[in-house]
Amino acid sequence: MRDCLYNVLRVREATEQESRLISTGKFKDSARQNVKLAVKFIINNYNLSDSIIAGSSYLKGNDRVDASGVGQSAVQSLLTIVEYFDAAGVENIKVDSLAGKEKIVIEGLKSVRRDLDEFLDYFPKDDVDAVKARILSENELNYREFDTSLGQIINPNPADKA
Repeated sequence: MRDCLYNVLRVREATEQESRLISTGKFKDSARQNVKLAVKFIINNYNLSDSIIAGSSYLKGNDRVDASGVGQSAVQSLLTIVEYFDAAGVENIKVDSLAGKEKIVIEGLKSVRRDLDEFLDYFPKDDVDAVKARILSENELNYREFDTSLGQIINPNPADKA
């Protein structure tokens, strides 16, 4: 169960990172210039739909169905962001073609986080907190191990480094 929660929490974190990149404009200078592709990575790299289904299977009765529904709503919101962009090839949906779509994307990412938070509420707090602690520990190790000769971390979590 914790592996499923891990993937869900990593997706939640990725939506926060993407929102920060868009809000600050740093995405224009970063390797993640392609917002549509970044959202596809969020969906696929953590197998979000499968993680929602597998995580829900640990629940009983109506909670299983309800959690799965709200979790799949988060998946659908991410897919809607991808579909929102023009039907042109992924390579062509770059930052300069966002043309005011930033607000809609940010609101979509907020919706995903709300759904994921609701999904996580179905699980024992101890399990969710243990996974959050693991992620914080991994992030701290990554931060400390980062080779500053390569430059600065482009998009650190301000809550972690405040």
